[in-house]
Amino acid sequence: AAIPESTRRQLDASIAETARAGFQYDFEAWRLSDEMEAGHRGIAARMALERLYDFLNGEAFLGFVRRLTGAASADYCDAQATRYRAGDFLNVHDDNVPGKNRLLAYVLNLTPAWRADWGGLLLFQDADGHVSEGYVPKLNALNLFAVPQTHAVSQVASFVTASRLSITGWIRSGGRPT
Repeated sequence: AAIPESTRRQLDASIAETARAGFQYDFEAWRLSDEMEAGHRGIAARMALERLYDFLNGEAFLGFVRRLTGAASADYCDAQATRYRAGDFLNVHDDNVPGKNRLLAYVLNLTPAWRADWGGLLLFQDADGHVSEGYVPKLNALNLFAVPQTHAVSQVASFVTASRLSITGWIRSGGRPT
């Protein structure tokens, strides 16, 4: 909100130009993992997110993931809180980043009510670039999938006034980053 309108227009134009040519995203994200790993804990307004981060990195959840997926080396779950509003999107990508040890990606949906025609769908593509599966955000639904896998989040329609909320991240091997 503090960005001058002219700067915001330039930023929007740059995002659009990059999105036309390759990977780009435009949504709000707060890197919960970075905050927790830096020891920024005990802030009352985000205690629920701290507890969720600890749950995701606890044996109950990681053990469940290992049993469900067979990913025996899964031992760390990073997390970010995301908010998609009208116009926001995440272009096609596969989450494969060398050295990050990403085994699985996940989306924990926190949106109470969402409609497919609002956009913001998690879309998977086949080898020909066709949408092979799509998921509407549903409260408390967990989408879990192997990395690499080509996917995107469709653009949220311009008329939408609600926010698409989720905790997203990657389940990784190799322990917590140092």
